[in-house]
Amino acid sequence: MKKTFALALFMAFGRGAFLAQTGGPLPKPLLPLPVLNEIINEASGELALQNEILLAGVNRNRPPEEYVKGYFETRFLLDKLKEYGADEASVIDLPADEKTTWDAESAELWVVEPGKRKIADLHDIAASLCSGSSATDTTAELVYVGPGSREENYKGKSVRGKIVLVNGYPDRAQRIAVAKSGARGVVAFSSSHPEFDRDEVGWDSIGAGDKDKPSFGFMISQRLGQELRDELERGTKILLRAVIKARMVPFREQMVMGLLKGRDHPGEELVFTAHLYEGFAKQGANDNISGCTAILETLRVIRKLASEGKIPPLRRSIRFLFVPEISGTAAYLKKYPDIAKRFFANINHDMVGEGLIKNQSAFRLTTTPFSLPTYLNDVAASFVEWVGATQRDSQESGWREMPILSPAGSRDPFYYTIDPYSGGSDHVVFVDGGVRVPSAYFNVWPDQWYHTSGDTTDKSDSTQFKRVVVISAATAVFLANAGPGECERMMAEVGSKLRGRLGLEKGKAEKLLQDADGKSVHAAFKESLNIVSQSFAREKEALSSVRFFFKGEKELEDALAPRLRTLDEAAGLELRELENLYTARCRSLKVAPRKPVPDKDEVRLAGFVPVRTAKMGEMLEFWKLRDKLRELKYSPPPAIAAAQFELRNFIDGKRTILDIRNAASAEYGPLRPADVEAYMKFLERLGMVEIRTSRTIF
Repeated sequence: MKKTFALALFMAFGRGAFLAQTGGPLPKPLLPLPVLNEIINEASGELALQNEILLAGVNRNRPPEEYVKGYFETRFLLDKLKEYGADEASVIDLPADEKTTWDAESAELWVVEPGKRKIADLHDIAASLCSGSSATDTTAELVYVGPGSREENYKGKSVRGKIVLVNGYPDRAQRIAVAKSGARGVVAFSSSHPEFDRDEVGWDSIGAGDKDKPSFGFMISQRLGQELRDELERGTKILLRAVIKARMVPFREQMVMGLLKGRDHPGEELVFTAHLYEGFAKQGANDNISGCTAILETLRVIRKLASEGKIPPLRRSIRFLFVPEISGTAAYLKKYPDIAKRFFANINHDMVGEGLIKNQSAFRLTTTPFSLPTYLNDVAASFVEWVGATQRDSQESGWREMPILSPAGSRDPFYYTIDPYSGGSDHVVFVDGGVRVPSAYFNVWPDQWYHTSGDTTDKSDSTQFKRVVVISAATAVFLANAGPGECERMMAEVGSKLRGRLGLEKGKAEKLLQDADGKSVHAAFKESLNIVSQSFAREKEALSSVRFFFKGEKELEDALAPRLRTLDEAAGLELRELENLYTARCRSLKVAPRKPVPDKDEVRLAGFVPVRTAKMGEMLEFWKLRDKLRELKYSPPPAIAAAQFELRNFIDGKRTILDIRNAASAEYGPLRPADVEAYMKFLERLGMVEIRTSRTIF
């Protein structure tokens, strides 16, 4: 029985690799094809793009009255949610740490000598003025200081009373040039992809200056920055005049909410998120009005199909949140804890509408971290893969199987990747250890116009919008209506995909042994055992997560049980095979194999369990922790710094420090137990955890 399973397991790995290389038959979708076809026919990339154009057709300087009366974007989305038939729609005021925010009325930057010409204007390019700039009317000489972020950039240069030109980030230069060296302000040329677009102007900000020493920052394109630098290096004296009207104004922290109510389980909610604001000055069509209009169109499609009887009525509710990035999501969960408890999964959209070929990019599904194994990764991936497969031209017919194309959109292939966890958007709030809601993150990356003046609607593609909406609506309909049949399909989908993940982890473990020498092979074996053990534990948890939808059905429990037993059997086989590989490696290295045993540190750390305190319980504490780390000048080793989000996530009041170390090590590479202990003690010092004694005995 065990040998048969092992053979079948490896045959499955081989077959999966073959299909990936040759294309193979189309994957069978989780939803019936007639339902998918209804979604495809209803989803409109043109509507999503039109709404993006109406919201972000231009980067505009926000009128001061918006900060108090309410924002253009919130009013627009509220009206659309009502038009599209949301059961509930509202604008929500959120608590904010500050009572005022920065606002600019006008800003111009002129070359006064030699000649006279305007080189930047807030009303031409809103990104031209750095957020945080003070009101001023300053005329001063321009001095080039390279990146301006290090003290050595200023050696031999007098910048007091002058304006510095930097090829880098303005905030870093301001800290030295203005705060320490007495410069008046900064002109910077720095953008995400100047090699792609030399005329894009990056969005950026500077820290608030001392009220007795106000400062300012302008952003210009790489082309203009290099022209000014070249003139200065030729010995030309350049005199600039900066004229800015800016001030701090009272403001409201706002978001928009829409809801489609479920019929059978209304208290169970799938939640879509997209950030509407990233600060109130910075705007962008792709980042992230595209995410907002994509989930808005997803709501419209589901509501219309359900109302026309083309899909079953929703069994569970679907909530749509349009938020200030990260801080707004965290504030919403904090303001409405009872609603937050209803969320069983999140799908986050951030930058999803750009044309893939035009942007030299791909659509990306980012999965949950190792600390949160879930069915959601495989359900979302199945629809992404299905769209990818159906949008390739068939070798036999030359036609796409089920074309998902928008009338005025591109005919691009659907390039996609399924990526391991990374942060950077609102999904980090949900997967945080204090929240633990599985989150799938939809994104287009790289973005050649990221955080620049070039992030405009002409870069978007209605075909890409349509495909994203199809994936979003299909995933939502499947999960919101999941019953016994869907549970069986979910278990099969997770069971199929986990084999590939286990194979990758096995390969990682084997590589550790292959790369080890005679001195390190014993430690490598211990780590390889940990990698494989952790991978099977995660996959059991991912498979078990489908239980959320069982509703006490004994037949479903009976179907799940043998799958879990099979994983246990396979784990034993894999660990024994790893031991054989270790023995063979020792033989080739001419060293004697050893039975792995815990060392003194491991024995000791198995006796301590970190427990979260209320101070650590919320996502917003992450920002406070980051600031505290800087304040106390605590610098964890690079490996711990990379893993610290997961180190915190694995703190559940049950895992020992050793358990946490082992779980994070499987994800981020070997971590020194002493370093993990030091990090836990630092969290204890901050009052974020309490370390209790465990009775774990080896």
